[in-house]
Amino acid sequence: MKKKSPEAKLERFTGGIFQHLRASKKELPRQQRAICEYLLNNYQHAAFLTAEDLAKATMTSTATVLRTIARLGFASFSSLREELQKVIYTSTIPPLDRLRDTFTGFDESTVLEAIIEENILNLRAMKSQHLSESFPRAVGLIEKARRVYIIGLRSTKGIALYLHALLQQFLPDIFLVDATGTDTMLDVLLDACEADVVIALMAGSPHYTKRTISCVQYAHENSIPTLLITNSLSSAAAPLATELLLAPQNTSHYSSVSLMTVCDALVAALGSKKIDIARKKIDKLGTLLSSYDISI
Repeated sequence: MKKKSPEAKLERFTGGIFQHLRASKKELPRQQRAICEYLLNNYQHAAFLTAEDLAKATMTSTATVLRTIARLGFASFSSLREELQKVIYTSTIPPLDRLRDTFTGFDESTVLEAIIEENILNLRAMKSQHLSESFPRAVGLIEKARRVYIIGLRSTKGIALYLHALLQQFLPDIFLVDATGTDTMLDVLLDACEADVVIALMAGSPHYTKRTISCVQYAHENSIPTLLITNSLSSAAAPLATELLLAPQNTSHYSSVSLMTVCDALVAALGSKKIDIARKKIDKLGTLLSSYDISI
């Protein structure tokens, strides 16, 4: 009888490749278990790594990575990557489904502790080599921009408003692309040029807001630098972005914590780099708010 490939066996498990990894790692030596743990915790990033990159990320060797892949039953490293990419492209839970599942997924008496714990684990897991390397480039992109345009729709609209409000406190020329509605989006972007930057926030997979994609596409076609902050590399806008900050949402409940954390880090980094301008504007704004009886 012809033996089924491990890839075929994966289809029998509800958890697919993840259940296979969890079950298999128990029988592996320490370094190979470490590789499995990395794949489980960073699959959205690992799906696009080379064997050499994975070895570096796990502080092992390329030979150890390839031996691990063979022990897991994959014909090649490419086979593993294809399986991970398949999960990203077809299996990520849409935001509305995740929100709906949140309502029945927790015990009311322990929901607060459970959500806090999941968010903590998610934030620890989101730190990756890809994010560490791309973050400074993203900060540099915004720092040198003449004007900054921000767009976020549907589940990221509130995050876009938050990022806009904070950056506007200490930087000049910060614009919210859909401030008056998405039908005027291109009106706002019409004056943007190569000296500016568009920050697009997208959280979805497999579904994304078409108008955000259109915005990124317009920027790409007109040579306007674009920073994409997203929870998945499967975003249709990913190949069009100048820089991409990946903030995966690996929680069973609906959460924007990973995207908010990236935005907080951008604000802190930009404030540090433009500290003199930032302090001067914040001090002036504080005086104005007090003198016009807006705040006390």
